[in-house]
Amino acid sequence: MFEIGKRFKPDPALKKVYGIYLSLASIPPLIAAVVLPLAVSIYDPRLWRGAWFLTLMPLIVVLACVGFVAYWISKYYDSIWFALEKDEVVVERGVWWKMRHVVPYSRVMAVDTIQGPISRRFGLGSVYIYTAGYTGAAGGTAGPGTRGAEAVIWGVRNFNELRDVIISMVRGRPLLGAPEAATRDVGLEILEELRRIRKAIEERRPAL
Repeated sequence: MFEIGKRFKPDPALKKVYGIYLSLASIPPLIAAVVLPLAVSIYDPRLWRGAWFLTLMPLIVVLACVGFVAYWISKYYDSIWFALEKDEVVVERGVWWKMRHVVPYSRVMAVDTIQGPISRRFGLGSVYIYTAGYTGAAGGTAGPGTRGAEAVIWGVRNFNELRDVIISMVRGRPLLGAPEAATRDVGLEILEELRRIRKAIEERRPAL
C-alpha cells in the first residue's frame, strides 16, 4: 500500500474525526449562548424586547466560529500529504502557512503508533517518528507523551504496516547518516590509540 517515492494522504474518514472533535468542543459554548437569551426572555421580558440582539450576540459568534472551523477542516485535510522517500520521511501540511517536515531515516531512533478512542471507531491511527535528542513540537499533531515527535503521519488505516515499512527503511542504516565504512574506521582508530596508550604505560611501569 505504501510505495516508496509516492505521496499519499490521510484517510477521508479523518474529516469525520475532526468533525466529532468540533461537535464535542462546541457543545458547552452553544449551551451557554442559548441559555443566556432564554433566561433574559423569561425573567425580564422588557429587557429582552429592548436588547434581544445583544443577548443573541454570543450565539451568533459561536455559530460563526463553528461554521468557520467546519470550513477549515476540509481545507486543512486537502493540504496534508505524506511520502516515504528512499532516504527520508516527508510530511506536508498547512492551509495558510505551508509546513514541510523532512526526517532522514538515519536520524530515526524510535517509531510508535497511537490510536485514540475516536480514531479507533473509524479504524484510523497515527505513526510517531522520533529522532535523537528531539523535544520540539510534534510534526503535524500533538501526542499524549511528553517527548515531541519530529514527524507524525496521522489519520491512516494501515498504520501498523506503515510503522513496519519505516522500521525496515531505518534498520541497518548507520546513525546520523555516517557511512558504515567511516564508522568502522573510527572504531579501529580508537582501538589502535588505546593499544598505544597501554603499551606506553607498560613501558614506563617499573620492573618488580
